[in-house]
Amino acid sequence: MRTGLPTFLLALSPYFVSAGIAAEEARDPIVKIDQQLFEKHEELKSTTQRRDDKQEQLKKQQESVAELTIQAKALDKIFADAKAQLESNYAKMIDDPAVDIAASQKAYQEAWSNVKQNQKQRLFEEQLLQELEHQLSLANNELEGVNQGIESLEQTKLRARAERLQGELKQPHSLSVSFTNRCQTNMTIAECDRQTRDLALQKAVQQFQSELIANTSEPQAIEANASKVPFNIHVLRSKAKESGFYDGVRYRSLMDVEMQARPTQSAACTLLGINKKYCFEPERVDDKDSSVINKEVAWVTLNVRSNLYDDKVTIDGVNYGSTPVEVMLPVGKHTVSIRKEGYRDFLEELSIKQDHNLRAVLVETTNPLREGDKFADSLGSGHQGPELSTILPGQYMLGEHGSKQLKLKRPFGFGITPVTVKQFETFVDSTNYQTDAELTNTCNAIVKGEVTPISKGYWRNPGFKQAANSPVVCVSKNDAQAYAQWLSRKTNHHYRLPTEDEWEIAARAGSEANYWWGNQFAPSQANTGWGGTPWSNKSTSPVTAFKPNRLGIYDTVGNVWQWTNDSRGVLKGGAWNFSPEMAAAHEQLTLSNSSAANYAGFRVLREIN
Repeated sequence: MRTGLPTFLLALSPYFVSAGIAAEEARDPIVKIDQQLFEKHEELKSTTQRRDDKQEQLKKQQESVAELTIQAKALDKIFADAKAQLESNYAKMIDDPAVDIAASQKAYQEAWSNVKQNQKQRLFEEQLLQELEHQLSLANNELEGVNQGIESLEQTKLRARAERLQGELKQPHSLSVSFTNRCQTNMTIAECDRQTRDLALQKAVQQFQSELIANTSEPQAIEANASKVPFNIHVLRSKAKESGFYDGVRYRSLMDVEMQARPTQSAACTLLGINKKYCFEPERVDDKDSSVINKEVAWVTLNVRSNLYDDKVTIDGVNYGSTPVEVMLPVGKHTVSIRKEGYRDFLEELSIKQDHNLRAVLVETTNPLREGDKFADSLGSGHQGPELSTILPGQYMLGEHGSKQLKLKRPFGFGITPVTVKQFETFVDSTNYQTDAELTNTCNAIVKGEVTPISKGYWRNPGFKQAANSPVVCVSKNDAQAYAQWLSRKTNHHYRLPTEDEWEIAARAGSEANYWWGNQFAPSQANTGWGGTPWSNKSTSPVTAFKPNRLGIYDTVGNVWQWTNDSRGVLKGGAWNFSPEMAAAHEQLTLSNSSAANYAGFRVLREIN
């Protein structure tokens, strides 16, 4: 037995199947749309499941954060009680040296350790919560995109159904009809023939409409609405194949008739029971008179967002201001551009069929860096991070009398002012952060030459009046690093404290002298102790109260000592209550990393890749 040919045909069967599907799609595009809808609904199931999983994770994380918050209150009370007990025992020990305070000291240390551990865990869990909130937002956006895709396909399918029916209704059709007529006795043969042919054509039209409906792709839906529209059937050609009396009384005509329906533009939508807008082109302007639109036009809403603020949105050449923007537009093609100085232009051609959300991501241009260029990163919601000045790689002379040479290999952005009260307040309000001074109720001041704790002193109450643009004080190195880490999360750039060398490079601005303006301190040029300013030996001054150095950087001489990332706890710059000599660029102050003082603040460095 020969099996070669059947085996060959079996091997080709997948080709025949796929070719059959392709042919069906080519004949009827709705088959393809249905397949896309099926795939989209499957995608919807998986996307919904991912969104639900993220919601469940977020709920559990919220419960975890809430539990840690409750725990924090309990630990704060334990710490307060332990502190009170230790202070009481200290007081007793003054009168009675035999009093053993070891137990109360241990209880205080354990309580303090538990408070710090809880704070650290809460910060970690809150960061994780923020990330889960972001992931849920992305999942919701993805789900919205899938739903919009399904809605778009559904609308595309409705339009495709209408277009398919319009094509089917307009197809010419030929049929043969036979009609037998009993003519009146007073008619001539010609009159009888003409009447019989007219009745035959009437029968043909009725039969044509029935066959026309039956031969469409959706006959049942159309039959229910057939009485609502005129089909406007036109007889294109007719020819009598046979005519005459066949029994002496009755006259019969056998005719071939070619006909075509010419329904109105909206008839297909009425027959299918769908909105009439799917039977019209989105828009077409009359060639003779551009003011006349002879097609129904659907209008939809376009929402435009971007990752920046103060950008410029243009749609079809019309300026709509800055994002976020909501604009009503006719369905069809539109050109959207978003521009912002220092960023690459965003340009997109859209074909809009329904309400649409456009999210633009503007990317920084790769312009060459220039020394002293100012920039600030966005924190979202229209807020900016600290303004920074650009420091370029190169050879720098540091130390007393410029005795040390340093090669800087990478550029960085350096805060043009110390971090202000307002900037630090934004961080605290966003994170509910508590400083070391708040947790220990200890912020130091110098009173009559002695380091003395301020009663209930912390960054909002440093012992003198502060304005929003004053440098924040009573912050430890730990607090400064927490602020820099928050900036890094908010901006997706790496912020940190500067090294001692980086701080000195930015402060000197190319100078090898003690101060950026020269070797001698100039009275009234900076807020130092005995510096001849309204704030000297009294308080901090606003961060831009004095002239900046050549790079536009303020307060590198005096006002507040500024933390560096040196592990020894090194601060630079001098302060309002220290001598002018201590504000020289090479001088330093050393404190423990958890210490807070009303003469110590900080500024940030942002790495540039």
